[in-house]
Amino acid sequence: MKLIVLAPADDNHTAPIKWAMEKAGQKVVCWAGLSWTDEGQSSLLMNGDDTLILGGHSVDAGDVIWIRRPEVPVHNPKVSEADKKFAALEYRCFYHSIAYFFETMPVWCINKYSAARVMIQKAVQIQLARKCGLKIPATLMSNHPATVREFFARKNARTICKGFTPHVWQKEGQMSVAITETFELTSDQLPSDEVLTYAPAIYQERVPKEYDIRMVLMGNHIYSYALKNKKQALDWRQDAGLGHVSAELVPTPPDVEKGVLEFARRSGVCFGSLDFGVDAQGTWWFLEINEEGQFLWIDQFNREARLLEKFCAFVTAPEGSTLPLEARQDLFPSLQEYEELLKNEQVAPIGRPRQEDPFLSMEA
Repeated sequence: MKLIVLAPADDNHTAPIKWAMEKAGQKVVCWAGLSWTDEGQSSLLMNGDDTLILGGHSVDAGDVIWIRRPEVPVHNPKVSEADKKFAALEYRCFYHSIAYFFETMPVWCINKYSAARVMIQKAVQIQLARKCGLKIPATLMSNHPATVREFFARKNARTICKGFTPHVWQKEGQMSVAITETFELTSDQLPSDEVLTYAPAIYQERVPKEYDIRMVLMGNHIYSYALKNKKQALDWRQDAGLGHVSAELVPTPPDVEKGVLEFARRSGVCFGSLDFGVDAQGTWWFLEINEEGQFLWIDQFNREARLLEKFCAFVTAPEGSTLPLEARQDLFPSLQEYEELLKNEQVAPIGRPRQEDPFLSMEA
């Protein structure tokens, strides 16, 4: 068995996990994604015995495929201008063939590409969460001005607005940046109808949160952390990057755990990061799931979390195992050990975070 990670080797989660796995004697292969270069090339031969090669590495029975964050397929830059659109489409279609083909092989996919493609859709995950018994806030996704204004006209309701995807704006040559984040919006603050059509958005009933929950799902194992934000900001992510958030392990209410496990069963997702808001009555409100969301940063805020070791135990256990991950987590070194080596330049630097960011793996 080997772990095949679809992500660059210097990805901020791939690098420490690869190091920890190899320290424990496990084999790890990184494939950044499909491209024209030698390391990005792939071959799929179907001639009796199916053979799939990724950058010179074969995919074998019993392997674990972690579809972490592969890069966008890249065609040869020497392709003629007239053929670039065709080549880009061919590369994209071939990558999709590879990603879906994993599901036909005797390997364990974390997560299955088909499940991930569906569950990345916010509307699908919110609807499924409700069907699984999880509490969700009233939600509107729209670019239709009249419907948006009608949603804001609800009595005694506060509304937040957020984008479908994270995005960063930065002017060339300037240090200042603008980043999408969740914010409260009132009907009086709504722009003109035309502006409301510039980009669709997610409008949602504001949950009167006492605090946030970041939950990490690993198969049948659930770990929930209360995020206490000193600034009481609506969106904790930016403040977490500045060190203003604490992460405390808390018990998951039985009804929430049941709903999440049913959500995982129906969606086909076995791993992911989920966000909840908890109100003054102790009700957990489902906000979203990111099936490849960042999670190692919790180890930096709470050294007792040991999510790196737990994840290594998870991917080296049989698929569907219900044995406690804690029983095997001591086989693997910690993120703190990796950080010490990183600080002393004894391991290769990671490539994803900004130079000034002290945290390995915050959300974009």
